[in-house]
Amino acid sequence: MRQLSQKWAQKVTVLVMVALGLGIVPAWGAQPDGLDQLSPLVQSRWNEDDQLLDLSWEDLIPEGFRADAILDQYDPEKIAQLTDDDPLIMEIMEKLQKAYQSAPVLGKLDGMPVRLGGYIAPLEITPEGVTEFLLVPYFGACIHVPPPPSNQIIYVKTEIPIAESLLEDAIWVSGRLSIDSADTDLALAGYTLYSEHIVPIEY
Repeated sequence: MRQLSQKWAQKVTVLVMVALGLGIVPAWGAQPDGLDQLSPLVQSRWNEDDQLLDLSWEDLIPEGFRADAILDQYDPEKIAQLTDDDPLIMEIMEKLQKAYQSAPVLGKLDGMPVRLGGYIAPLEITPEGVTEFLLVPYFGACIHVPPPPSNQIIYVKTEIPIAESLLEDAIWVSGRLSIDSADTDLALAGYTLYSEHIVPIEY
């Protein structure tokens, strides 16, 4: 009887392996398509338990891109001596603004289930709470200070309103990331995320 059970177990194992190879049944705990195309450092942040890619803000920036690279063309000592209304300063700021708004996104993240921590810059506030917002890397971005590069801004839409009491708190946002941009009243967002889960970050 024991030998018979072992033979059946072996047959079942072989059948499952064949089915997996043919794509008949999904692999348990399979990683999302495209994960192997990301850098090893980003791949290492795949959370098997939550089935989410834990991202840092730097992960959203294509390798080698610097939004402020234009400043390398100017003498920093000379710039430091100029006033805010100097034509050269105004020229530099205009070029920086264009670079920030056209900052490239990382296409390999398109469709990836992710989790990212950041702050809320509200766009749509209903009596129930915030339903649309920009997720930004630091508090006050797009409201009290100039916006960061567009690839450091994520437009988030949530069906579960966020209480206004959380507007000053850092939050975790989980959902599927897309490389669709969103031009909002506050800033241009390089990414879009339809949130499935939002919780405060506990320190």
